[in-house]
Amino acid sequence: MEDVVVVRKGESKKTINLGAGPIRLLAKSETLEGMTVEIEPGKGIPKVYSHEGEEIRIVLEGEIEVEVSGKKYLLKQGDVMWQKSKLLHKIRNPGKKKAVYFSVDIPPSLEW
Repeated sequence: MEDVVVVRKGESKKTINLGAGPIRLLAKSETLEGMTVEIEPGKGIPKVYSHEGEEIRIVLEGEIEVEVSGKKYLLKQGDVMWQKSKLLHKIRNPGKKKAVYFSVDIPPSLEW
């Protein structure tokens, strides 16, 4: 594993799509992964999920609605949210324009 990773604007290590927009892996180690997630208006991650660890996200563009254990939180550009990942959660874009957020999961949780 490298000691330093630099990813330039517009680049990513890998990209997947869960139906709402691209998820771009920017950096991954044994202990964490950092990614940007784009969600088109009116779409969202299609299922409620949970996993080990914790995660933090910052909204870069638009707004997202994060539902954690049945409670909804509306996050707008610049807002930050941390949560325990074992809590059931899902994310959607209730707005009229694309939403983009940066997320760090500890430990890594997605299959790339």
